[in-house]
Amino acid sequence: MGEDKSSALMAVEIGPFDPSSASDAELAESYAVMSAVMTEDHPDQALPPLEEYVALIRRPLTELGPMRRWVAREAGRIIAAASVSLPENENRHLTIVRVIVPPERRRRGLGTALLRAVLPAAVADGRTVVMGSGVKADASGELWARGLGFVRTLAYVRQFLTIADVDPALWERPVADGFRLERWTGAAPEALLEEYARARTAMLDAPRGESVVEFEDWTPERVREHEADCRARDIENRVVVAVHEDSGRVAAVTEVDLWASQPGEAAQRDTVVAADFRGRGLGLAVKGAMLRRLTADRPAIGLVWTHTAQDNDHMIRINHALGYVTTAVMTYVEVGADELAKRLEAR
Repeated sequence: MGEDKSSALMAVEIGPFDPSSASDAELAESYAVMSAVMTEDHPDQALPPLEEYVALIRRPLTELGPMRRWVAREAGRIIAAASVSLPENENRHLTIVRVIVPPERRRRGLGTALLRAVLPAAVADGRTVVMGSGVKADASGELWARGLGFVRTLAYVRQFLTIADVDPALWERPVADGFRLERWTGAAPEALLEEYARARTAMLDAPRGESVVEFEDWTPERVREHEADCRARDIENRVVVAVHEDSGRVAAVTEVDLWASQPGEAAQRDTVVAADFRGRGLGLAVKGAMLRRLTADRPAIGLVWTHTAQDNDHMIRINHALGYVTTAVMTYVEVGADELAKRLEAR
């Protein structure tokens, strides 16, 4: 006979979780849940050390808005977790939900119970869409979400560049005539700040599938806020831009983040080329320059990783040309808040 899900959940208690006041034992239990899920669902990714995990959950990145957390406990021990992020600028219609259940506890109703517990917070302030991000394509998490009415709205590829496996000659990509490269770490120079913000807003026309996610509309003030946030979190933000000599416009941008706690890795973030400067190899030029400088300054870095929309064929080709290898396909899944509430009520 199959397992009685209701009986299996009777001994489980679900409640809020505040990492800032959690005990060392609770943080270790939370880490164990995350580790089990990462090992099963994302074996291509290295696990962060406990200290880095604790630092991150105690002070998560603010770009997704304030985050609230819940955990499920059995006999007082944390066995699963969930979180809700509420964007404050763009995407105020949206709630980002993450449910984390270790493989050995799946298919017992635990994830659904967690989602039911967090739903009131997820639909606060009139939020109308619930989104799950970082869901591995066609794996157990996406299949479970589909059963609750979620649909895949965007797929993206996770790509890794292993420095030792790549010929650095691949990064020798000269910038087109009429352009120059500029680099900085931590803060954009005032002379380029406005143009840099304008160029970053070119992400607004990047592929996004059927997702209702809105990309950031960058302003100089928002750039400075982002830079300050990185400094506060001990994240070294490196930027390379291509500047059009005649107009002074920033035509292309790429950025990389480095964490002091992960000296062997770098995260390749946004790369954008303004629409009227595309087709001139500027994406390759700025990303190649970034890799040359990064590996020269930080020889301990052995891995660079990035995420790219699966339908962004051009950027995927650029990454492959620089030595990146695609390791997994990830998805966004979305459902209307009212539809989700009805489905949870029916279960």
